[in-house]
Amino acid sequence: MLKKEGLKGGVVYYDGQFDDSRMNISLALTASEQGAAVVNYVEVVSLLKEKGKLVGAQVRDKESGTVFPVKAKIVINACGPFCDSIRKMDDPNVEPMLTASSGIHIVLDKKFSPSDTGLLIPKTEDKRVLFLLPWQGHTLVGTTDNPAPIEDEPKVNRNDIQYILRQLRQYFALEVQEKDILSSWSGLRPLVSKLEAHDTARLSRDHVVNLSDSGLVTVTGGKWTTYRKMALDAVTQAVRVGKLKPLRPSMTENIPLAGGENFKPTIAAELEKKFGFEKDVSSHLMQSYGSRAFQIAKLNQEFPGKLAANHPYLEAEVVYAIRAEGARTIDDILSRRLRIAFLDAKAAKEVRSRVEDLLKKELRA
Repeated sequence: MLKKEGLKGGVVYYDGQFDDSRMNISLALTASEQGAAVVNYVEVVSLLKEKGKLVGAQVRDKESGTVFPVKAKIVINACGPFCDSIRKMDDPNVEPMLTASSGIHIVLDKKFSPSDTGLLIPKTEDKRVLFLLPWQGHTLVGTTDNPAPIEDEPKVNRNDIQYILRQLRQYFALEVQEKDILSSWSGLRPLVSKLEAHDTARLSRDHVVNLSDSGLVTVTGGKWTTYRKMALDAVTQAVRVGKLKPLRPSMTENIPLAGGENFKPTIAAELEKKFGFEKDVSSHLMQSYGSRAFQIAKLNQEFPGKLAANHPYLEAEVVYAIRAEGARTIDDILSRRLRIAFLDAKAAKEVRSRVEDLLKKELRA
């Protein structure tokens, strides 16, 4: 598919990939199973102080509207690009720590990439890097790096889409057009500000742990690659500041995440043999749920069938997301549990009514 003119060779290297949303859910489930109280759709409206020191937060249940206090010896602010809004609750005059940059991705059909090989474009027209990767049975292309406002729903800029398509056309003999895009989205990077840096591409991707005068511990910056080191540094600071006495040394290095317990690479084959799943479905279940894929398989006997044509997602996964993974809304399921909205916007729109039916029945039950 590459243009032959000017092509001299390439470099092969090896990398890994993951599903960030599934990873996030696995972390929340694991924390819950280790004794943490995990709440969904609860937001902080103010911080509670006594004698100038933090003692908790006032929070609102966004579903019921109920406001109630949560007391704590230590409050950790781990709100990603939104961390400065919490810091301003603590001190309205505090200087911002973060600058945000937006990065968009587009999703194309799997025909644009081999199933096990990605392509790195090392030098775009503005001297950035672009990736073209096989992901979730599709092709993921990105990303951009532009200064952006911090907002709940960052929008995809059409100019950014045209930018990505231009870079692809320079290298591909196969014409890539806007109509080939199945889905697109924009995300925010929390970048720790440096006064001498005016370009978001040069701002720090490293994390920092900050302590306010009232005792608010803020951990921000960083990225998924270093999430456990970020957590370790934040908790270490919390233990020190709160004079907490851990019952035992940290165990997180050796605790398998939800679905990692009893994992083996033969799970997909076992699902095919025992439950008769097609290969794409069994592979998807293993990669998304690990050893807990068998729970989906059993639910499939009660809620049989695929959710959408040409995708491996099952209706049983919708029910599992509601019963076991805290899903409360249609978008929870389509965007943050199954990822279909990120892969194929049209397919996601077509299955919304079915997801809504299952959601209503389960939440009533």
